[in-house]
Amino acid sequence: MAVDYNYVKFLFWAKNLGVCFQRSLSLGHLCLLCPPGRFRRAARDFGIPATQEQINECYRREKNTALYIDQFLRFLGAEECVSVDYSDFEGASLLHNLNERFPENLRGHFDVVLDGGTLEHIFNFPAALRHSMELVRVGGHMILNTPASNQMGHGFYQTSPELYFRVFSEENGFALRKIVLCEGCPGDAPFYEVKDPALTGFRTELVSPKLMALIVMAQRTADVPILASMPQQSDYAAVWDRHRQAATSPANTPSGLLWRIRDAMNLYWPFWLRSWKQHWVDRYPRGLPTLHNRRHFRRLSYKEICRERSKTAPA
Repeated sequence: MAVDYNYVKFLFWAKNLGVCFQRSLSLGHLCLLCPPGRFRRAARDFGIPATQEQINECYRREKNTALYIDQFLRFLGAEECVSVDYSDFEGASLLHNLNERFPENLRGHFDVVLDGGTLEHIFNFPAALRHSMELVRVGGHMILNTPASNQMGHGFYQTSPELYFRVFSEENGFALRKIVLCEGCPGDAPFYEVKDPALTGFRTELVSPKLMALIVMAQRTADVPILASMPQQSDYAAVWDRHRQAATSPANTPSGLLWRIRDAMNLYWPFWLRSWKQHWVDRYPRGLPTLHNRRHFRRLSYKEICRERSKTAPA
């Protein structure tokens, strides 16, 4: 559970976008794994004033202890820093089982809730996610950094963009502001904006030899029950909706010679259509499930994210 260089960049980006860190809670007592030189360079690139004394303070730690992010959060503007964990083995300030709801006085209390690699280790992931979302005040943010692929064995789960597009929705009182995919490494990795599969009409699939991570930023927009109804995967929801429309409006059912030929040949499709499709997929690599597939991903230039600013004042 840690904040590496890529997560530091994202948090600086979030601050420029108006995220308030005044009352911060981290899931787990997160370590800071960003070298001071890179930290200084990122602060400069994102236009965040940082004196050498302030940077040194972010890297100050007690003897024989890990370097935690408490001072870094204070550098971002935190006046209250809470870290929650099941055990106090890493010095968390609040002991709590994320499978269970938090006390009433903590729900809706925090300006930002951070996850740097905790939720995937909780067996009841949906409950832990809901309980964490409940901590965010209206106008506040939740920022997650979770494993996306090639990290089998790291925790109980790896996550998909589809999950966060469906969970951080208006029905649950949230708006998804940023979702990026990057290499899950401590080094410098580019960010790729992920497009909503409900809008592209295709599943967001990725084949990569590298460890990949999703970094998500969502803002709470309303105090409504969270996950009162369970989200459904967008492509299935679209199929079900078309099926219901066809059942209720028989006149809209496709007809004609072309449709009858297609329906008659349906049994033979698995044999020849797949081969034909693969031929065109191999010929046009843009259709392959890689980061170069523009249907699903858009590489963000470093200059672009460094210069982006909130158009409104922080909530």
